[in-house]
Amino acid sequence: MEIDPHTLQQIIERIYQQMRCPQCSSRVPVDFSSVRVVASDAMLLQLKCDSCGAFIVLHASLQGAKFDHEHAVHGTQNFSTQLNLAEGEVHMLHHALQECGGSFEKLFQTYGAKDVAES
Repeated sequence: MEIDPHTLQQIIERIYQQMRCPQCSSRVPVDFSSVRVVASDAMLLQLKCDSCGAFIVLHASLQGAKFDHEHAVHGTQNFSTQLNLAEGEVHMLHHALQECGGSFEKLFQTYGAKDVAES
C-alpha cells in the first residue's frame, strides 16, 4: 500500500484521538516526527508523554485501514500530493514551457501578469 502525506496525516490524527499514556492516562502528542518506520501494512511510532515523561513505542497495524480513494478522486482532492490536470492542459503547459526555454520564472512573467490583470 502506498501512503501519501495526506493519508499519513489522517492516520496520525486517528492515533492522536485514541492515544492515552498507559501510565498516567494523559493525551499523548502524536505528529510526523513521532513516525519512525512506515511499511506496507504497519507503522512504528515513538511517543513521549508530556505529563509524566514516559516513552511509548507504538506499533500500528494498517491492514484493517480502509482509505476512501474513490472519495479522494471525486470529492475533496489534496492538491499538495497529486497533480490533477486534463490532458489538454498538460500539452498547453508543455508548449508554454518550451517557449520559455524550460524556465518557470519566465513562464510566470510571460503568462502570469496578463492572466492576473484580466481576472
